[in-house]
Formats: sequence, C-alpha cells, structure tokens
Amino acid sequence: MSSDLPVSDLPAYDLVVRGGLVFDGSGAPPALCDIAISGDRIAAVARPGELNASREIDANGLHVSPGFIDIHTHSDISALYDPEQASAVAMGVTTQVVGNCGLSIGFATESEPFEFEKRWLAPHRTRIRWRSFGEYLDMVEAKGIATNYLPLAGHGTLRKRVMGMAQRPPDATDMAAMQRLLAGAMEAGSWGFSTGLEYPPSSFADEAEMSELCRVVAAHGGFYATHLRNEGDTLLEAVQEALNVAKSAGLPLQLSHHKAEGSGNWGKVETTLGMVDAARAAGLDVQMDQYPYTAFMTSLAVQTLPRRVLGLPTEEIGAIMTDPVRRAEIVAEMRQAHPEWDDTSDQSAWANMQIGVCRDRPEIQGQPIARLAREADCSPIDYVIDLIVLTGGYVSAVNFAIGEPDIARVMRYEWTAIGSDGVGTHPGGTGSKDQVHPRAYGTFPRVLGRYVREMGVLTHAEAIHKMTGLPARRMGLADRGRIAPGAFADLTLYNPNTVSDRATFDDPHQFAAGIETVLINGRIAHEAGRPTGLRAGRVLRHVS
Repeated sequence: MSSDLPVSDLPAYDLVVRGGLVFDGSGAPPALCDIAISGDRIAAVARPGELNASREIDANGLHVSPGFIDIHTHSDISALYDPEQASAVAMGVTTQVVGNCGLSIGFATESEPFEFEKRWLAPHRTRIRWRSFGEYLDMVEAKGIATNYLPLAGHGTLRKRVMGMAQRPPDATDMAAMQRLLAGAMEAGSWGFSTGLEYPPSSFADEAEMSELCRVVAAHGGFYATHLRNEGDTLLEAVQEALNVAKSAGLPLQLSHHKAEGSGNWGKVETTLGMVDAARAAGLDVQMDQYPYTAFMTSLAVQTLPRRVLGLPTEEIGAIMTDPVRRAEIVAEMRQAHPEWDDTSDQSAWANMQIGVCRDRPEIQGQPIARLAREADCSPIDYVIDLIVLTGGYVSAVNFAIGEPDIARVMRYEWTAIGSDGVGTHPGGTGSKDQVHPRAYGTFPRVLGRYVREMGVLTHAEAIHKMTGLPARRMGLADRGRIAPGAFADLTLYNPNTVSDRATFDDPHQFAAGIETVLINGRIAHEAGRPTGLRAGRVLRHVS
C-alpha cells in the first residue's frame, strides 16, 4: 500500500483522493489513506501524502467508500428517457442492477399485452422501438447512462411476450419459446432471472415453470432474484417455494426486498432468516436485499383486488366493476378476505394506505384512502374499486405495513444487501409530478444516517459492505465494490456527520444530504452535493 520513494519521485496519476477515512468494502475497519486513479481504475492506495496527481480531491473528514451498488432497481424503465439517473447518483450509487420483480422493459414490444409498459413510457415521450432484449441494451449503451447498468431478465415480461396474460401453465411450445428468449437474453448479457410472483402474469406460473426456466439461467451461470408470491400471511410458504426452485434448478437465490407485511406477520422474518441459514448450511447460495422504510409501494389493484381478477384485460375489469351483480360478488369476496376493510377511522388499515402515483387524479396523490373515502361518502372498498376503474388500474398505493424491528433484524443479517427498489429520476423531470416512493432518492443515505449514526443497527464498515462488497459478490464483480489497486474507480465520498435522506413520502423528489463526491469509472459524476450530469456509466454484460 505504500512506497519508500520520496514524494517527488513517485509517479503522477490523473487524480488523487486525499486524506479520507477509507473503507475498502470488505467490512474491515477503515484506514486513513490516499487513493490514486489513472484512467478508469484505482492505481494505488497509500499512506497520506505519498501520491502525486495533476488533480486532487480533498477528502479530509469524509468517509471514502466503493461506489454503492444498488442490487434491486427498476431503472431500465427510465434509462432511455432519463439517462442521467440523478436520484441514484446523488445518493452515492455508481452501479444499478435493473429488471427486477419480473419486469424487464427489454422484453416488451408494441403489442397489446404491453399496455402497462407503454403507458408508463408515454408521458416521457418514449416508445418501444427495440425488438429484443439485446437490442434494448444496445440502445441504452448508445445513448449513454450515468451509472453502471447490469440487466436481469424478467419473467413477467418474458411470459407476456409468449403467452400474453393467459392464466394457465405453458404448453410445450410456450415453454420452448420462453426458454429460447431467455437464453437469448442471457447470451446478450443478462446476469440472471427475476420474478414478481405477486403480479400477473408471473402469478399464474407455478413452481415447476419457474424451475424449468431457472435451469436455462443456471446453464449460463446466472442467479435467480424473486419478489415472492406473498410477503404477508403466507410469507413462509413463499420463501420455501423460492428455496425449492433454486435447489431444483441449481442456481444462487436472491430474495428481493425481504420483509413481512402487516402487523399480524411482524416477527416472521426470524423464521425466514432461519430458513435461509438452513438452506445455506445445506449448500444453497442464498442472499437477500432490503430497503430501509416502513412502507412499501405497489399497484393499488394488486394490494386490494382478488387475484383471479388481476390478470383480466382492463376493459373486462371495468365491465365487471360496473355491473352491479358482478361487482357485488367482488366486494363480498374482498370483505370476506378482509373484514376489517369497512373501518374508515384513522386507526384503520386504510389510514395506513395512501395514494402513490395517480396521473389521472394527481390531486389525491399522498392522501390516505380512509380520508378520501370519508370525503367521498362511500366505503373504502367502493372508493378503491372506482379509482381502479377510472385509472384503468394505473394507480399505486403506499402501505405503512412494515415493522421497524423487522427492518433492523433483516438489516443485521449477514447476507442482506441494500437495494432501493426505485426507478432513476430527478427533480423537475418528466416524472417529478409522480408521488414516487422516497427510496428512489434516499435509500443509501438513510441507512448511513438513521440506521448507522442514529440507531447503531450497523457500523459504517458493516453498512458499506452491504452496499458494496456483498452485492458485488452476488453479481460476481471482482473489480467493483472494493477499493484496491486494479479495481474500477467507482467511489463515494460522504460526510458521516450529515449524511441523511431528505426525500419524504409527502415530498419525495429531494436529493440526499452529505453525499459530497461520486466517481464513476474514474470520472466525477457528483460534486459539491450535486450531480454533474455526466454519463460515465457502462452497460455491463454478463459473460456465460
């Protein structure tokens, strides 16, 4: 790490990050060091004052970390219309893993089953012009991207490509077509396969279908990341299903945004972590990721409507809900499953749910459903059904249903990485009117500020490992997620005394505090607390 040569005799580098407390990403204690960069790589790490460069960054009083690796994002959605990815860069992220929860925009086409994807892109003046997963990656690469970009192949969009929204198992022809497309995505550079088993059409797939497709991924050296079939009442069964699939197919498993939803399920993570320990002891490579918030955000329809309805075309759902007899059947089914849903008080389940993104009625974004139903003088169930029909199902809801003690338990677990579950965006952009989850702007600073500095759940070294070395290990990135000579110069410099999230559920489009400088592939992507707009990232393709 050091040299006995006089400073004047040492080679000059392009850049030296001088005087910071350096965490190498391994979880080891930090040390005061200078870091020299030549081109896009770290050239040397030495004692303070031993390195020369034509440019210096003063890191005195700052922590210097490998650039944060966000292992769970959906930024493939925004990569073409928001390539600067400022919300990610401003919270110290230098690498994003995209295509999670079974949604890979690269599998989408202009055909009818992809109405959701087209509607998401339309306000950003973006159309689906690619024809294959690989062609989409080529387009991202040609346009440029601010962070490094690692794609996953998503089951939901893959299944829609072959079977539309069919609520049945694939036949031999369907399976062969999905396997062929999945193999093509792996050959184009996908790092693995993701599912969103809570969402149609992934929800129509059984364990056998998942195992069969995962064998294709295993043959290409990829891993399996899954948004479980259920994260509440049947969480344990859902984790077991994921373990069964990974064991059957013989590939590593990543449990996405691991949590237990609903107060009646809090504490179940103790059991699921034990299940993971047992699987690891038996030789299965299992890890997980987590975001540090007590609320999740997803489709309002998925959170409320019976599963048998969710896969129907939008027009058919509308027809059902406007037919008095059929609607009454649905309402009765919802009440039977959730007898507590008739309560509109400020202590009800509906008081803990608020409208998220609702482009058709932006004035209700951020409002609790209990209050909206009272103001509309109707039951919350009827309010929700009417809103889903009005928006064609294009409305999300924030649900404050995750226990803080569970967050701490999962965060402390040795094999938990940090992932935002966000979509890259920026204040003032075409998506800034959407009431997004604050995790898109605040995940990593929130861990460092709230859970490290304020609550002591982790040390800085432990937290940084979960943001860098651990996800790098999952992805097989030998030259990222660490600070060492020869590694790529992805670095995040932050002030340990001020780092914190500013984004809130009421006002989410706010950059974090305390992230001072971010380097991506040796280039400054963020300085003086603001993104530079530089597209310094790269599309990183897995090689089978």
